[in-house]
Amino acid sequence: MPRNKVAWRRVVFVVLIIASLAVLTVSFRQTQSGPVHAIQRGTASLLAPMQTWGDRIAQPFQDGYHWLTTLWAAHKDAERLAGEVQVLQGKVIELQEQSEENERLKSLLDLKDKGTFPNGTGFVAARVIAKSPNKWQAWVEIDKGSADGLAVDMAVVGSTPVAGEALAGKGLVGKIVSVTAHSAQVQLITDSESSVYAKIQGSRAEGIVEGSVSGRVIMDYVDRDISVDPKLVVVTSGYGGGIYPPDIPIGIVVNVGEEDVNSYKAIEVQPFLDFRVLEEVMVLIVPGSDDTLGGVTTTTVPGGSTTTTWPAGLTTTTTVPASGTTTTTTPASSTTTTTEG
Repeated sequence: MPRNKVAWRRVVFVVLIIASLAVLTVSFRQTQSGPVHAIQRGTASLLAPMQTWGDRIAQPFQDGYHWLTTLWAAHKDAERLAGEVQVLQGKVIELQEQSEENERLKSLLDLKDKGTFPNGTGFVAARVIAKSPNKWQAWVEIDKGSADGLAVDMAVVGSTPVAGEALAGKGLVGKIVSVTAHSAQVQLITDSESSVYAKIQGSRAEGIVEGSVSGRVIMDYVDRDISVDPKLVVVTSGYGGGIYPPDIPIGIVVNVGEEDVNSYKAIEVQPFLDFRVLEEVMVLIVPGSDDTLGGVTTTTVPGGSTTTTWPAGLTTTTTVPASGTTTTTTPASSTTTTTEG
């Protein structure tokens, strides 16, 4: 039985092919007014409404397919654009950080160019890489050390954005208390064990600026008979072993405390620096301030300039009068040779 069905299908297929060929042959040979063409036109007329309805039924499906493909393409474009936006946002943040860093470094250079520091003072710029983890201590760690010419008891200055009542964001940071080859720890003036000999501009009152656990900075041992007004500027006096050169800005007077039982005034000082956002500093290398450095060579040319070469290749130059000397200090023997100019 199956074989008969297959044979029958084959016969029908062959008959349909022959009939199609016959119709095509007759259609080509007849004119447009012939019966075959008439049948074609009639059939097309009958099928036209069905084709129109078929197109109408298929149109929503086509529109849906087009909408889905467009939505998928838009989704892919959105993912690509989101990635590009993230990259651009990262670049904006990077440029903003660079701009702010440039402003801070410019402030440091302004502080250097003020002429506040002794002639021949060297400057080593450093970046803050760590800070004290608790309120009982106030220090920062910087990324320069003895290999860069740094030593204990060197003064450190810095610059931060203006904050609070500070008149300027530039001033004294503190001093180096420990040093390794490539890092150093700086005690801030807000530390409870910090003390800086200072004076108040205008009144010329002198005292000692001390830090505290609370972070407040107090200028103590100020003669109570000297008048001190708020907003006056406090600077280093240069006393106390020569650690801090004179006239380095510290802060401004914000409150003057006077008690009948106390022989001195206790003056609250607002530092010029906001130590919470301190990121870059400059270490001062003052000529003759520390003999432990070794390898310091100072050459003075009569009527010319003084060139001081520190460890790690740091060099400073200052102008001198027509008569001068040449001084060389060697670390091994601690010998100093002076030649009159």
